[in-house]
Amino acid sequence: MTSNYYDVVVLGMELGPLTAGALLARRGFRVLVVGQGGASDKYSCLGFDFTHRPFLLTSAHSPVYRRIFDELSLGQLFAQVAEIPSPCYQVILPDARIDVHEDHEKTEREIIRELNVPKDQVQAALKELGRTSGEIDKLFAADVVVPPESFFERREFSRAQVQNPFHLVRDPGPLTRHDAEKDLQRFLEPVVRMETAGAPSPAPLVSRRQMGAWLFGCRQITGDRDGLRRLLCDRIVGHGGDVGPGQSVTEIVISRSKVTGVRMRGKEEPTGCRTVLTDLSPKELAPLVAPNLWSKRFAALVANAPEPVLGYGLNLGVDPEVVPSGLAKTAFVCSGDNLGADLLRVEIVAQRDKTKAAIHVSCIVPRGEEDSIRTGALRDDILDRMRWLIPFLDNHLRMVHSHYDGFGPLDLTGEADGETPPVPHPEEVPRWLLRRPPTGGALGVEGLPHRTGMKGLLLSGSQVVCGLSTEGEFIAGWGAAHIAGKIDPSRRRLVMSMRSKVEM
Repeated sequence: MTSNYYDVVVLGMELGPLTAGALLARRGFRVLVVGQGGASDKYSCLGFDFTHRPFLLTSAHSPVYRRIFDELSLGQLFAQVAEIPSPCYQVILPDARIDVHEDHEKTEREIIRELNVPKDQVQAALKELGRTSGEIDKLFAADVVVPPESFFERREFSRAQVQNPFHLVRDPGPLTRHDAEKDLQRFLEPVVRMETAGAPSPAPLVSRRQMGAWLFGCRQITGDRDGLRRLLCDRIVGHGGDVGPGQSVTEIVISRSKVTGVRMRGKEEPTGCRTVLTDLSPKELAPLVAPNLWSKRFAALVANAPEPVLGYGLNLGVDPEVVPSGLAKTAFVCSGDNLGADLLRVEIVAQRDKTKAAIHVSCIVPRGEEDSIRTGALRDDILDRMRWLIPFLDNHLRMVHSHYDGFGPLDLTGEADGETPPVPHPEEVPRWLLRRPPTGGALGVEGLPHRTGMKGLLLSGSQVVCGLSTEGEFIAGWGAAHIAGKIDPSRRRLVMSMRSKVEM
């Protein structure tokens, strides 16, 4: 084994493992981040700045963020890069357009005007959503691992449940007791359906959390998801770790069911380590470690886990004057009760060149309709919906490109100038996997466990805590750091001694 050694290796650039890596680096562990082919969400194409997927931080009031940012001393930096968008977001229905503001009274007036719902019912519904959001905050404020596995983790989790028994709630939401239920749900459900990947019946905690997260906690982050990645990577480097976005691992070295190192691409000798943290799915991990090494319990959970659904994103390069002045930076466009192009998330992408504008449109691909991506039918359907939203779109549409269909950029003017992303082979077209929240579990958010059956190989991120967006990734990161901190007894004793009070 080479002398090059790290306590923890983070595979990939997703927020869950990076959060765990930053916390462990802060606690005295030596951490290496390996990009593993993960690219930035932003990219340039023929002079336009595009994105692979939309991002808006929700649940900004969550105690999960406060706890993590306080430990990492990121509170001040986060406040500098986070701003409240105005409006926070927008819901566009066939017969209404509702702007959601940080000022709740403005939001009330919008709902009353657009949906013609009695004022007392709107106020009662928003008050109930605020109250339940606060109760969920108390639950997530508990220092627990989700999902719990060991005896002590289950004990702490049970204590948190008893104090905040949200798992006993069975009704679908706080709107069912009002006569105006259907009108209010028409406004609130598009966000929930998009965030839960179209799950037919998400758990009450998930649906309520998403409603409250978007109504009361939206923040625009400078650099979007890449901005959060930079904050976490800077903390890892600041505490003695290393970050290699261009590096990749070809093998996770296992000895007697324990992680002993990783083999880096281009290097003969493995790099020693005790723990590997990743958000890669078991299928993506299969080339790196033999699946027959999974524990029987973990293999069974993987086999029975619901398949993720596909997401699709389309970037439109347009003239700035065609973007409606009343269109929010983030908007949900709902033209029906189904998924696909009937429910779109529209995001305005900031440009360095102010003479250009870009719009990212994303949707969930319904089961059985995956071929609509390959044939281009979904792309055409989305463009039809956008023509309804943006008058004269065709007269100002300059470029069309998707990262997920393999067609390559479509220059509609013949005057585009700039980098052209390579057209991938059909078998190499990236897939945007959206993980639905599970129907079981105490909270309805517990996906795969952190532990894989091999000591030191831990999962983190959206496949562990599903349906809670970025908040879920941070919850999973906190849990993975908690588990990884106990794998190395000698390091744990060192950290405890560093934290002990000095007797004079």
